[in-house]
Amino acid sequence: MNSQRIAASINYWLTALLALTALLVSGAHAQEWMNVTLTQQEYPPLIMRDAPYGGLLTQIVTESFRLSRVEVHYTAVPNNRAIAGPMLDLYEGSYGWAHSVERDTKLLYSSKPIYALRIVFFNRQSDDIPWKTLLDLRSSRIGVTQGNHYSDEFASLSAAGQLQTDSAPSDLSNFRKLLLGRIDLFPIDQDVGQFILKTNFSLQDQNKIAFQKKPISIVPVYVVIRRNLHQAKELLDRFDRGFQQLTETGQLENMIEAHRAMLSAPP
Repeated sequence: MNSQRIAASINYWLTALLALTALLVSGAHAQEWMNVTLTQQEYPPLIMRDAPYGGLLTQIVTESFRLSRVEVHYTAVPNNRAIAGPMLDLYEGSYGWAHSVERDTKLLYSSKPIYALRIVFFNRQSDDIPWKTLLDLRSSRIGVTQGNHYSDEFASLSAAGQLQTDSAPSDLSNFRKLLLGRIDLFPIDQDVGQFILKTNFSLQDQNKIAFQKKPISIVPVYVVIRRNLHQAKELLDRFDRGFQQLTETGQLENMIEAHRAMLSAPP
């Protein structure tokens, strides 16, 4: 009887030891560093390779992943390729992109947006173009940047031919077209548009352009990973945990405040 108790005790402690070992091993694996490669387009000042930390969105993404032991590698690509590349399985993911019907079939998104764009129309100071609904702009020539999503309604009306859109490869190209009178309106995030004007055009040209106070849309943007990447869910889970930590510690707010201070500084 005594030997049975001893054997049972040994079995109990062996089982407990094996369970503890399995827990420690799984915990060690959970803490292993991962790597992810994201496309990076120029969207100054939010994404800007020559800026400190690569711009606000790049800083948010890098730090959120780092807090969850993921090292991010960035691949510089043109704007449209930045989102089309992951959808075509050419890259693992990207960041700073909104939901759209087409994208949602190919990509997985972070659980929370990393930023919210305030999309407004820019127009020439000499042209007053009031509107209540987007359909009021049927006769206006609207510049759009390849790969960008402005709102579901805008995309639907454009696809149906109810808005006259003229595509360009970059936001800078669209501002040049606006100054030349080749388009009447150009939608873009308000801060981004003002920054592009301030850093690329003379004061004389800047004074020829104005933005409308009424937004087309408020667009939340996310980190995206292609759906068929075998580590997609774990990468996004880690990002979400890091982003939550960034928010709770106040680091995110500090980043945003520093970004706003940079925008208000003289060029």
